[in-house]
Amino acid sequence: MSLDSEVDKIVQEFHVSEEVLQKGVDRFIELAKSGLNSDEDKYGLPMIPTYVTSIPDGKEKGVLLAADLGGTNFRVCSVQLNGDHTFKLIQQKSHIPAELMSSTSDELFSYLASKVEVFLKTHHENSTETSNGKKFKLGFTFSFPVTQSALNAGTLLRWTKGFNIPDCVGKDVVKVFQSHLDALKVPVTVSALANDTVGTLLARSYTGSNKEGTTLVGCIFGTGTNGAYNEKLENIKKIPDDVREKLKAQGVTHMVVNTEWGSFDNQLKVLPNSKYDVQVDELTSNKGFHMFEKRVSGMFLGEILRHILVDLHSKGVMFTQYSGYESLPHRLRTPWDLDSEVLSLIEIDDSTKLQATELSLRQSLRLPTTVEERLAIQKLTRAVAKRSAYLAAIPIAALLHMTEAFKGHNIEVDVGADGSVVEFYPGFRTMMRDAIAQTQIGSQGERRLHVNIAKDGSSVGAALCALSEKD
Repeated sequence: MSLDSEVDKIVQEFHVSEEVLQKGVDRFIELAKSGLNSDEDKYGLPMIPTYVTSIPDGKEKGVLLAADLGGTNFRVCSVQLNGDHTFKLIQQKSHIPAELMSSTSDELFSYLASKVEVFLKTHHENSTETSNGKKFKLGFTFSFPVTQSALNAGTLLRWTKGFNIPDCVGKDVVKVFQSHLDALKVPVTVSALANDTVGTLLARSYTGSNKEGTTLVGCIFGTGTNGAYNEKLENIKKIPDDVREKLKAQGVTHMVVNTEWGSFDNQLKVLPNSKYDVQVDELTSNKGFHMFEKRVSGMFLGEILRHILVDLHSKGVMFTQYSGYESLPHRLRTPWDLDSEVLSLIEIDDSTKLQATELSLRQSLRLPTTVEERLAIQKLTRAVAKRSAYLAAIPIAALLHMTEAFKGHNIEVDVGADGSVVEFYPGFRTMMRDAIAQTQIGSQGERRLHVNIAKDGSSVGAALCALSEKD
């Protein structure tokens, strides 16, 4: 048993074939259509209607606000839309005091409202926006599980990320927030509950030039992964009939759908499942769920590689100076200690004897390596990352295929992307496009596809969500 032969076996196991890509696209479309019809399939795709019914085209003007409660920080920003695809962003960040994370909903939302008040006094004291008695529209990114029943209504299902405020569960968070803004007489209407993936789609739609086609999909490949797209209203069968008829009467034809594609193929009918994927899944709090995300997103790539390295040591072909598992460097034995940022450095290392990789592994894992080991680690890193990029192609190709995006021979299509992996991992977008060309979209469709980074997607996009509100 040699190191080279063991590494080659793993690289082969991580290869994603054209057949897997095409089966993946078919499976995604099947689950997406089922999710648009109902929420009954717990293994399906959630396909959440967002009630965002208008996509910006870059000509919008005015000032919109966004507020983002994503964890221990609260961000307020204003977006000045210039009507020419450009914008000016001002933002202010506040830390959430620890005691407010387990207090009452009134105490938390009173604090959030006071931060919006301070922001407006600081940056928009004499704004013409409110001089005619109109209020600022605000898009609220609330990154906790909610059931959304309208653009500006969502009931909190449960807290995550260290928050525990029981009296808020079951309440409409928009109503609670609005009541505290009103109590302080802040001239703001919370017009939309926003999602960062939807925000990415809207932000790219606003900033993109029409030369690259209409933006049809917004996606995030960062710590996690998700996507949203614009769907015909008539295809979202699970929206109650009376709501659909009301929207139709207002002239609405499409609605943005949040796919929550991190949950794609939880049953693993087409996704690859190596023993390392099984081990990583065992370490998570949501075992058996988010199986797509656990193979694709930045949070998991380093952990998959760490398991491979520990396994190769156990087979006696790597790090042979360490006698047993317990003697390995502590960081190599610690889950989640190998960051995907380290992988991106290894990916492009072309230094003599891979000295940059040697330095990186010593710094991050306190792990000394031989040249042979470093070459093997680079090969494995590239296999893990390439598999991620190839799998990432599946939902994008599926949504474009499902919506017949390329109908008409001169159609160009734009995809807005955000997140550290798609923006900074070397070659990720190129590999993803190579894979898209092997799906049902084909090389002809891939050539007409543009994947562009949507900067400030969560703030600008949240503000733009508020534009869907009918005055």
